[in-house]
Amino acid sequence: MTKLDFDFNFKDIVELATDVIIVTKAFPINAPGPEIVYVNKAFTDLTGYSKEEALGDNPRILQSSDTDEETKKIIRHGLEQQVPVRVTIKNYTKSGQEYWLDLSIVPLKNAQGILTHFVAIERDATEQKENEEKLERLSRTDPLTGLLNRRSFDELIKNELMRFRRCGEVYSVLMLDIDHFKRINDNYGHSTGDHAIQAITRACESNLRVYDKMARIGGEEFCVLLPKTNKNLAYTVAEKLREVIGQTSIPTSEGATSLTISIGVSEVDNTDPDHYTTLKRADKLLYKAKKAGRNKVCL
Repeated sequence: MTKLDFDFNFKDIVELATDVIIVTKAFPINAPGPEIVYVNKAFTDLTGYSKEEALGDNPRILQSSDTDEETKKIIRHGLEQQVPVRVTIKNYTKSGQEYWLDLSIVPLKNAQGILTHFVAIERDATEQKENEEKLERLSRTDPLTGLLNRRSFDELIKNELMRFRRCGEVYSVLMLDIDHFKRINDNYGHSTGDHAIQAITRACESNLRVYDKMARIGGEEFCVLLPKTNKNLAYTVAEKLREVIGQTSIPTSEGATSLTISIGVSEVDNTDPDHYTTLKRADKLLYKAKKAGRNKVCL
């Protein structure tokens, strides 16, 4: 077999690699270990820590209190079992800026087969993670308003029903509809209709509690989940929203035009077979409000 001759140093390749490379001693695993004995230039470029600051410390300097505990457990298990580990983890630079890594940890053994070190090869996955999170948000929210979409709201209220059955914690839902919305679109165009939807969203969110959840489930139709709220309190909330919207106007080509909404209010009931039943009840009451002349709340 032909012997390969190299006229370069492998350390130079590691030093100039674009991936972050960290080498630690294998023991101890617990703080203050595992002690960092080598970092390459990519490490200092990404993290803001100099080699002098990193050497002798441990990789926990890159973590924070919100670093995922399950991910840390996976890493620790790999170190304890002396097996390779691959995870995606959120770390922090010296200045506190978060970033995501595709992290691979490999055990290194000497010529006698004894574990002496671990090498961590880390690739910056921040852009990929941000794109994934953006796609996830888009799949769960309405692009015009940023509210939950129908699918996400269905999941939310399904979980709320399960909690009601488990703990008896009552909740109510509001079904809202913008009055004469077709007239707004026909008279002023769809752009003005979009502004009306956004104005309704802002006005409602400003007058709901932080744990109330609002969704856009149709063109001009919205739904609000009010946890820990019986129908009487929900009616009060609905009336407040109706009054606030009644004071809201949007600009049009012919001057400002006012907005009104109709609302149906429904409280969960022990006899409801599923989460859709409460919503259907609120929807029927919404149309009762519209038939009664609009700009009304029906309970």
